[in-house]
Amino acid sequence: MSQIVTTQFGRFRHVSLGDDKTAWLWECPKCEQWGGLSDAQWSGAVSVACDCNRYHETHNFGAELVAVMQARVLTGDPPIDTEAMKGET
Repeated sequence: MSQIVTTQFGRFRHVSLGDDKTAWLWECPKCEQWGGLSDAQWSGAVSVACDCNRYHETHNFGAELVAVMQARVLTGDPPIDTEAMKGET
């Protein structure tokens, strides 16, 4: 099971890096491949250009992720949707 948050800019997956460290991965909405974003990409300072050559956009991904999670909490929903990853059994 993975912790997923769906936003208007794609899905984000919360992962453990070990030693009590965690990170968020972003799923390209065009090719559905997961990858990390740089700090500049998270803040919308630079664009994300996916290797699939079909996605090249600039958004404040970090602000969107926080806004979606906060809105869910305010409406009584869990901030993170727990669901099986696509293709996992």
